[in-house]
Amino acid sequence: MKSYMPAVEQFIAERREEMIELWKTLVNMQGYSKETERVNRVIHFLRDRFEAEGLRCRLIDTKGNSDVLVAEDGPERPGAPIIMSGHVDTVFPEGSFPENPFYIEDGTAYGPGVIDMKGGVVIMLYVIKALHHLGFEKRPIKIILCGDEEIGHAGAVTGQILLDEAKGALYALNLEIGRPDNTLSVGRKGGMDCHITVHGVASHVGNDFLKGRNAIAEMALKIPKLQALTEYDRGVVVSVNVIHGGVVSNAIPDRCTAELDIRFNRISDQEPVRKKILDICSETYIEGTRTEAEFISSIPAFEDTPANRSLLRFVNRVAEDIGITPMEGAFLGGNSDAAYLALAGAPTVCSFGVKGTGAHTKSECAEVASLFERTALITAVIMETDEFTKEEKHE
Repeated sequence: MKSYMPAVEQFIAERREEMIELWKTLVNMQGYSKETERVNRVIHFLRDRFEAEGLRCRLIDTKGNSDVLVAEDGPERPGAPIIMSGHVDTVFPEGSFPENPFYIEDGTAYGPGVIDMKGGVVIMLYVIKALHHLGFEKRPIKIILCGDEEIGHAGAVTGQILLDEAKGALYALNLEIGRPDNTLSVGRKGGMDCHITVHGVASHVGNDFLKGRNAIAEMALKIPKLQALTEYDRGVVVSVNVIHGGVVSNAIPDRCTAELDIRFNRISDQEPVRKKILDICSETYIEGTRTEAEFISSIPAFEDTPANRSLLRFVNRVAEDIGITPMEGAFLGGNSDAAYLALAGAPTVCSFGVKGTGAHTKSECAEVASLFERTALITAVIMETDEFTKEEKHE
């Protein structure tokens, strides 16, 4: 056991109730990604909390969605910064839950965003508080919080902000949902959302059948080709998941829309699959129809790299030293902003937030004990950062 750990454990034990109270406050401050005013209320609330702890804070305009909060502890300190990152938005629009939905029952916390990822935000603040308690001043720590992660930063420059802020970091910890199987993610699929619209010509089926150009029929001829772009063994998935078209059964539809979810394991696969989709959309099967494709949002792949694995090994050495079971590395199908941190050159691990299940559902819940365990572990990881730099030099 590290000599400072009793002080860390006592510090956390004495603040368990206030940690839960902050968790409750954040969960009860609901805000779906597109509800900019509600999400900014959370961002601004956290700015005030970090500033009260002595961090230097900046709000960055994303030119479309809620602000990005950057909070820096000791920016004047020497050395490359350590990053903790995450988001404060949820997938639940206003009215999805009643007011003040957070509650705890039998050691489990419930509420919108309780794991995805308000719990991770609480951990960030209390890691900083614990480090201040220990007198940590070895290097800068930078916290980056956005409010549009759940919509893939669509319509905003948040991704570029994350890239810019992560450049030059020693390593990054993304405090997304902690997994109940006790793994940390060292890689994730990238993703794109694509909306396809076929324009046809409306007509009456009985009186003007030959005049019509059926948009649904044109889309139906394209769908098998789109689905066939899937190369599952190499991690590429193209899935047509939502279809809308037609008004009444006796009128040929002049419009049909499809929503696609595209996933890929490698950054190098993103542009080729995008081009293939555009090629399919440019081909016309029913004369007189035309097709448009719009890529609504995208998040790059968080590739599983030796650098990420090296950081995981370091985290596990620290975990073992303080009596926590080591964690396996997982490659996940869901996207996260860890991709931008790694793309900026920072070794990154993700899924470091509170552990739980039911993300994006009304049964979302978290293990309360993991709030305290992860706070202690991340505090120890940062305290032992010099050992990580030694490992990197050795490798």
